[in-house]
Amino acid sequence: MSDPKVTQEKMSAVGAEISSTVNDVLDEARPVLHRIADRVTDSAQELVKKSKDAAYEAQEKIESGVQNVRDNAEHYIHDAPLKSILIAAGTGAAMALALSWFMSSNKR
Repeated sequence: MSDPKVTQEKMSAVGAEISSTVNDVLDEARPVLHRIADRVTDSAQELVKKSKDAAYEAQEKIESGVQNVRDNAEHYIHDAPLKSILIAAGTGAAMALALSWFMSSNKR
């Protein structure tokens, strides 16, 4: 049987060697990991910028579309006020009827 003290010394030596090897590998890998982290950060910042730009463009398109609808409605109302009132009243009546039907169908 082997001497426990010798076995413990051998295990300590192996542990120290493994620890040294791991530290060496980490020291070599650290610059690569920093470059990867920098690339990921740059990509994330670029993605955020593109997302903000896309949201801004979408907001501008929506606002432009709403303004066009508003302008068209104003011109239509100005050109045919009676017809506009009748359309609005009909739309309101249809919505009230649909809401009434929906509410009564939910009670059942």
